[in-house]
Amino acid sequence: MDEFLVKLQKLKSGIFSRMKLLFLLDVVAIFSIFYSLFIVVNLEYFLNKTTFYIPFQVNFIPLALALFIGAGIAFLLHRKDRKINLYLLIEKKYSELKEKLRTAYDNRDESNIILDALKSEVSGGLDKVSSAHILTTGNLISRLVITVIFLSGTVIIAQNPGTYAIPVQTIEDISNTITGNGEKGGNETMDMAGRPEDFDKAGEDGGGNIKGKPKIATIEGKNIDLAIFPGYESGYELKDVSQTQNQFIKSSAFPVDILGSNVSDGGYSFLMKKTETEKQLINKYAVERSKI
Repeated sequence: MDEFLVKLQKLKSGIFSRMKLLFLLDVVAIFSIFYSLFIVVNLEYFLNKTTFYIPFQVNFIPLALALFIGAGIAFLLHRKDRKINLYLLIEKKYSELKEKLRTAYDNRDESNIILDALKSEVSGGLDKVSSAHILTTGNLISRLVITVIFLSGTVIIAQNPGTYAIPVQTIEDISNTITGNGEKGGNETMDMAGRPEDFDKAGEDGGGNIKGKPKIATIEGKNIDLAIFPGYESGYELKDVSQTQNQFIKSSAFPVDILGSNVSDGGYSFLMKKTETEKQLINKYAVERSKI
């Protein structure tokens, strides 16, 4: 194997090692975020409330779930790491190797005076290349600091879950508010309608509860007395009710005494002056009109 290939292999190994370290730091950082979140929202409480069968201890689920999520998201973030063209990265950082490195690598199995000279030149140029320059140390350090901060916060929260976790009572209150299954049950209706002991006080001054016995009603700003007086003298008591008595008697079509009265008859006296034929015609007309 050519010397430049050995150096290139060592360089690739160092770069991929740094990528793996970045991957692990991302896993830890994301795991810390989600595990802290699970502790704060009291995930164990919801797991204990679930009706699904859980074959292992509930307190391990938040830890395993956070680790699984962290690894999954980190994998998605680094899924293209293996597809990175390292030769282009090296040539971008070291302009003296531009196109020479790729040419020497593409013709690594070929041998002639020109190619051997090119490989020797590339091998000398790779001595100056460092993986720390390809993936900068500053980027690695900043990622490490962020991960340490997140991990430290997770440790503090995990050691004091009672301080940072949402209380169970608060969760139950929120759940009851959403589902409508509050502890008061049906007391809200009683509060709206008023309490039984207040019913006797209703209506004394025109206000109060509608369930009471008001003596005064307020209509358009005026108090109306609703008291019913018993009256004076004794009433009439029905003792004997017969089906044949007090039957409804149909009045005649034309009152016979209306002509002798001094009240307004609404045109009845004028009607009585008509002839018998005209009266019958008017009567038939009125009957037909009533059927419409």
